[in-house]
Amino acid sequence: MTTHRIEIETRPPFQSLFRVYVTTFVLLVVSNNVNAQRLVGDGFVTASGQYVTITADFGTKDSLSDLAASFDAATGQWQAFWQLPAGSLDSFHVTAYIMRDKDAFRAARYLQPQLPDFPFGYAVGNTVWVVEQPGEYYTRHLLLHEGVHALSYEIFGGVGPSWFAEGTAELLSVHTGTGPKTQVNRVPLNRDTVPYWGRFKKMAERRDENKIPTLSTVLDFPADLNADVEAYSWSWAAAMLLSEYPQTADTLRAAAWQGNQIEEDFRHDLMRELKPIWPILAARWRLLCNTIDYGFDWQRERVPLSMKDPQWNGQPLNVRVAADQGWQSIGVRLPPGATVRLEPTGQCELAQQPKPWISQPPGVTIRYYRGRPLGQLLATLVPNVPEQGKTMEPFEVIAVEEPTTIVIKRHCWLMLRINDDVGELADNTGGYDVVVRRGG
Repeated sequence: MTTHRIEIETRPPFQSLFRVYVTTFVLLVVSNNVNAQRLVGDGFVTASGQYVTITADFGTKDSLSDLAASFDAATGQWQAFWQLPAGSLDSFHVTAYIMRDKDAFRAARYLQPQLPDFPFGYAVGNTVWVVEQPGEYYTRHLLLHEGVHALSYEIFGGVGPSWFAEGTAELLSVHTGTGPKTQVNRVPLNRDTVPYWGRFKKMAERRDENKIPTLSTVLDFPADLNADVEAYSWSWAAAMLLSEYPQTADTLRAAAWQGNQIEEDFRHDLMRELKPIWPILAARWRLLCNTIDYGFDWQRERVPLSMKDPQWNGQPLNVRVAADQGWQSIGVRLPPGATVRLEPTGQCELAQQPKPWISQPPGVTIRYYRGRPLGQLLATLVPNVPEQGKTMEPFEVIAVEEPTTIVIKRHCWLMLRINDDVGELADNTGGYDVVVRRGG
């Protein structure tokens, strides 16, 4: 029998060869004990779906059936995300224990003493344990998170380094809906839909402190993330970044098949594939981490960039900045020493209720977003050369309320956007016209 070991918020996914042998022996014993048990004791409720059997010490058969339906719905979406052939998961089935009282499971020998005292969840092969959380959403989220790990071991033979393991598990467990209406890989719309999840809170704190890690830092996260919500947050963001652009989505999927590699080999092979576009990835990472929040919409926030963008020759450019899109490039790369003058005109409509708000480049002070008037034209410079430190340099945003001159100090892209809540771009219309010319 083959037994795989996966973990969430506990131990590192990579061990020395000696520890792998020892762990495999121990988990063979644990797995055999689990498979030999049948839940017949008082106080346990069990429900099954196509891909999961759930046992808990709380709730009802109907409530657990709803969780099983969520797991089943998610599994089909995991198969589609990883582009697995039809029939790949026909034999995939997870045994899940959701625990309010760990001692009850220990007494029933459903939680073995060899397992660590984990705070959130743990998995051995196709058996997972989840600690009940204060909110239903977060408990379901952890069940799906563990399920992604179980699938990775089933199909790919491993989960990869910590950022990849936890990033892709977060990616495919953040969800909307319940039961058969569960949809995974969804950026939460607001705080109320994901109580106790907490990822955006940690990311916002680091933004305010100017301590956002570089993409290289995330890809070098240690093997043991120590149940750190912040590390899980940045890992999720990295997985999202790679999955949302055609240039890198196939690379992410291909990397999953190398999940059983040692960490150094995995990173070497991945970086070999990403190296030709690394400056673009670093630029997009900078924009993503300083923008993402509840309601973030990838359909409006993808940023077309290319190392083949021409270097600006100083000739005037006419740029349209759409109000219903996120950061938008002016289409050229700027060299150090250039002086750029931005001359904005036009108006846009922000929202339609209770009535359309008409804005010009200075914005409207009836409402603010991140300390700036709604509708204000914003600019930022994103380096062509990736940053080398552990954390990114502060994200400087320039208000372009009137003709504005910017001195370029290094090779970069110039990005523009109209200020609005990232979750409220869809009902915006119009935009501003910006003439880009040499500054005096």
